[in-house]
Amino acid sequence: RVVEVVEETLKGHTVRLFGTKKNEDGQKTGGAALDLPKIRKNPLIEILAVNTGCLNQCTYCKTKHARGELGSYPPEQLVARAKQAFKEGVREIWLTSEDLGAYGHDIDTRIPDLLWQLVEVIPEGAMMRLGMTNPPYILEHMEEVAKILKHPRVYSFLHVPVQAGADAVLEAMKREYTRADFEHVVDYLKENVPR
Repeated sequence: RVVEVVEETLKGHTVRLFGTKKNEDGQKTGGAALDLPKIRKNPLIEILAVNTGCLNQCTYCKTKHARGELGSYPPEQLVARAKQAFKEGVREIWLTSEDLGAYGHDIDTRIPDLLWQLVEVIPEGAMMRLGMTNPPYILEHMEEVAKILKHPRVYSFLHVPVQAGADAVLEAMKREYTRADFEHVVDYLKENVPR
């Protein structure tokens, strides 16, 4: 986010670094407060991070070093932010995360529960788009995620990255899934979510 900070500073804006939020048990939670004022590049799109960090230890990735352990925002904060964004004229909510499927593992909830709560507050004529997820965490929610992707106010889109097609490489990368897992996710969604 260095470029963002420099750009905002050059515009004369003050940029402040906020420390890691932790709950009363000292566990990381979400990122920056969701109720901070926001300047959107596109006034019709709210990009809503559902968590920061990750659960994995992939050999090549620096996300864990940069973002730390998984820290999910509480669902009520995310729903409140979505409602506020729609009041401000937003027509699309884009959910983002280092791994959407891992949402809630740290706060005893699940991504489908959050998605259903968000679907309830999407007004007529507005849409929600899901971001990136890795196979290990979305596998446990395939049936519900497919139902959500079929909802008329949810884009039938899910970004599932391909890191390698060989199990030996995936294992060396510590990706925690196999080629068959990836193929299962893709095949299941192709079969159960119409375009």
